[in-house]
Amino acid sequence: MTWNLIVYEQTESTQDLAREMALDGEPEGLAVMALQQTRGRGRAGRHWVSPACKNLALSLILRPGVAPAEAPLLGLLAAVAVAEMLEEHRIGSPQLKWPNDVLVSRCKIAGILPEGTIVDRSVAQVIIGLGLNVNCERTDFPPELMASISSMYLETGQGFDLESVARAFLRHMEMLYLRVKQEGCGFIVPLWQSRWAHQGHTLSRDGLTGLAEGIDRDGALLLRTPDGTLHRISSGEAHPLS
Repeated sequence: MTWNLIVYEQTESTQDLAREMALDGEPEGLAVMALQQTRGRGRAGRHWVSPACKNLALSLILRPGVAPAEAPLLGLLAAVAVAEMLEEHRIGSPQLKWPNDVLVSRCKIAGILPEGTIVDRSVAQVIIGLGLNVNCERTDFPPELMASISSMYLETGQGFDLESVARAFLRHMEMLYLRVKQEGCGFIVPLWQSRWAHQGHTLSRDGLTGLAEGIDRDGALLLRTPDGTLHRISSGEAHPLS
């Protein structure tokens, strides 16, 4: 599959734009990139903070033909592709945080936003959104975020061309996605878990605290509480306590 990358100087949201294009019949493989977003968003509708022309905002259209329960796994797959791309750029030891964050030096460097559309009980499309901190400095962010973010520039001391970074990510995403087409989604969870930052850690999610035992085959987080109960967490965020 060859990606068709379209670069915009500015748009409100690459995620919304890609979704509109998908609904209009654009085939999979279209990737929309913007140098500046005016209404970028992350998970749960949060505003995505990203300085103009410094970071990567990218959304791509997939039509994977998978069962609805498997659609969230494509977000995990994209996180692995980001980690591989960072290693290619000599940014060592990227780790993954459930459900869709990429960490470097324990700081967030990227977030993934997967959004699927179900038609007649099948996945018509999945839009994968990527926000990646590329050339930003900590002072580009609000004070409350400075200590918890990193970027490719902060990790290496050098600047990067945004379109080149986008194409590098797409190369890794293509190789992984072709595996999905050839063998299904079964390989995604173990591959993601091999980079998981919090395996065996104590996590908290909306008042529920337990040990992170693993990721279920549909991407749900498995937390075991002190009473021995194993809980499946399929949405939201889980924050490490240890």
